[in-house]
Amino acid sequence: MKRCMLFTLLAVFLMVGCATGTSTENKSEAEGSNDAAADFPQEPIEMILPFPTGGNYDGAARILTKYAEKYLPNDQSFALINKTGGANTAGVTELSQTEPDGYTLGFVQTSTITTESHYGHVSYTHDSFQPIMKVLQVDGYMFINDDAPWETFDEWLDYVKEHPGEFKVSAVPGAVPLLETLKAEAGIDYDIVPFDGFAEATTALIGGHVDATIGTLPGMKTHLDSGDVRPLFSSTGRELEGDIPTLKDKGIDVEENKMVGLIAPKDLPQEKLDLLHDVFKQALDDPDLQEEFEQAGLEAVYAGPEEFQQDITDTYEFDRRILETAGLLE
Repeated sequence: MKRCMLFTLLAVFLMVGCATGTSTENKSEAEGSNDAAADFPQEPIEMILPFPTGGNYDGAARILTKYAEKYLPNDQSFALINKTGGANTAGVTELSQTEPDGYTLGFVQTSTITTESHYGHVSYTHDSFQPIMKVLQVDGYMFINDDAPWETFDEWLDYVKEHPGEFKVSAVPGAVPLLETLKAEAGIDYDIVPFDGFAEATTALIGGHVDATIGTLPGMKTHLDSGDVRPLFSSTGRELEGDIPTLKDKGIDVEENKMVGLIAPKDLPQEKLDLLHDVFKQALDDPDLQEEFEQAGLEAVYAGPEEFQQDITDTYEFDRRILETAGLLE
């Protein structure tokens, strides 16, 4: 009887010991994870900007990081690095190959992911990154020179229908799905002249080498203020104030919402993702940042990591269908 009780007590002791050991190990792991987050960052965080300096997206990144540094722990800062080339894919490619330690981020226009990855010349795809936060939604417009003969959308549409293939529009790769969709939905044809960057596409319009280009209001601000160009229509899915029609206003079921946001290499640890998201969300909610964005013609539109990833995935699938239909994919 005593021997039986002894074995029973020993078994209970071992069970309690194992449970305590497991609990201690789990607690240590959790504390280690929390300590890692508390110690992060210990050096400046690099942010890759895959576009040239001086543009509206470059400016948005500099405004955002200026305010984010107010909320970044350990008195650290951001180092912004412009890495251009390959239709803005060079910097995104470098980011995809970087260690997911939280010390390298990207501020990107999502078309470099959702469109370019279909052509087979980049090593990443739509789920090769960890989205942190959507920051901007930028409405796209077709711009024409101010002295162009078309005063209204209807006049332009009639002209393009009567002169198939003659109208020329410059476009960066990310605008091609929109233009191909418009062709199909409106039953029209025009010549798409490709350019790697918005600056070159705009120069082609100002110089009279093309009849139109696809761009954004912030990106065209200088030429709009000088009266060189005017918008003909917008491809946004939202209702706009003023006289500029959207394609949906004209009964054409086409819309495109350009997104710009923060991403990191895939497999970024959750505690670092949470910290970075919170830092940038506080910056985005800062009234002073919102005032600077407004002055620059930028509109902050927030989405968290999961929603931003879903937006990227949906756009990636949409772009694939359009590019396949247009015969632009092998």
